[in-house]
Amino acid sequence: MELLQIVELTTTVVTLALMASGIPACLKMYRTHSTKNVPFILFLVSIMNSVFGLYYGLLVSNSTFVLINVVGVLLWGFYILTYIGVSRSKSGPLTQVLMLTMMLCGHVIYLRLFAPHPPALTNTLGLFLFVWSVLLILTPVLDIIHIVQQGSSAGSDVPLMVGGSLCCGAWLAYGYLLKDVFIYGPNVLGLGVNSLKLATMVAYSGSPAKPKSQ
Repeated sequence: MELLQIVELTTTVVTLALMASGIPACLKMYRTHSTKNVPFILFLVSIMNSVFGLYYGLLVSNSTFVLINVVGVLLWGFYILTYIGVSRSKSGPLTQVLMLTMMLCGHVIYLRLFAPHPPALTNTLGLFLFVWSVLLILTPVLDIIHIVQQGSSAGSDVPLMVGGSLCCGAWLAYGYLLKDVFIYGPNVLGLGVNSLKLATMVAYSGSPAKPKSQ
């Protein structure tokens, strides 16, 4: 088996496992009928990233990329629908979904008007994918801010941080072997962000969380 095939298989397994890790939390949300501490914005950014990833994979004829993002669209869509179904107030999440849909339509209209044919279409779509991947990869920054504000890393999801780091590393290697900057570029930043999160967790480990103000 060639190196590219090994990295491709590793990337697929790690990514699908990370996506599927949200299923237990989603089922818990459904059983408890509570959306407390559920990162709905992460679901929205993730499905947007998967949509552009799917389109890009089709353009560059990468079946692995297509498979991963088809699963991503289905899983993130399931998480979003479950959140809306469980949420007591539907107006908030539905408004966010509507705004996301309008943004998606705006992206598509831009592609149709200004980059209707390859290679401009491929490059522009790759840039869109790059931007949304960066937004997704930057989500651990919110955890870093929370840890600093609380003065403690207690309650931090260590497996998620490790899984995110492995996923970034796998995509970095895979994109580099494909010589595709739109794939490996964002993951350079992702490894840096996860390293910063790990350092923050270590720095604040063992410290009790600050009591909430009344």
